[in-house]
Amino acid sequence: MDATEELLGHREASRRYGVSVPTIRRRVQEGQLETFVRPIDPRKKLIRATDIEALMQPRPATRLETAVRVA
Repeated sequence: MDATEELLGHREASRRYGVSVPTIRRRVQEGQLETFVRPIDPRKKLIRATDIEALMQPRPATRLETAVRVA
């Protein structure tokens, strides 16, 4: 992790990217987002803003997702 990277708490990340806090937590539990311990308060977990941005990028639909939508 680079010292200049922006780190966000769960609540700030959910506000900024328009998703719920439970969605952020679920993505962390599923391993889609990596967390870091806040130096001042180790109970608080922080997420890199760039990781959330990458996860929020549109991606092409898979054949299975396309088939489900059509059906």
